[in-house]
Amino acid sequence: MKLKSLLLLGVFVVTSVAAFAGNASLFSYDKNAVHRSMKNVSAVENYVNSNEGVTLTTMNAEGTELATAANLSTSSSLSSSMFDGPAGIPSFLWGCVLGWIGILIVYLVTQDSDETKKALYGCLIGWGVGFLLYLLFWVVIFGNAALWSL
Repeated sequence: MKLKSLLLLGVFVVTSVAAFAGNASLFSYDKNAVHRSMKNVSAVENYVNSNEGVTLTTMNAEGTELATAANLSTSSSLSSSMFDGPAGIPSFLWGCVLGWIGILIVYLVTQDSDETKKALYGCLIGWGVGFLLYLLFWVVIFGNAALWSL
């Protein structure tokens, strides 16, 4: 009976992964475009290394052709948006892992309503995932008990 349950669970996992596997074109890229972009980045790198005191910030401020062709910026959206929470941990994870305590920590440390909302969403998703796992646990336990009584 356990084999049937494990097989059913395996089929469920495989079909749920296949259902969310979306568009394969997301994993394709134009190699020539990548090489062109990297050529421009390499040119900027060589220029900065050969001219002492020149940085990407000064090149962008001056509007040099190399910097505009490479389409580089000095701000990183990854560092500014993903790790804005307390202690460099995203607010979503504070709420997801610690629940309402995580929301309280984020609120007290950041005093930012957007970060607190991220922690709240993390808390709600954490509770939802916990509930689904709890439900799945009881379905497996009582499903096996029902099969044993047959």
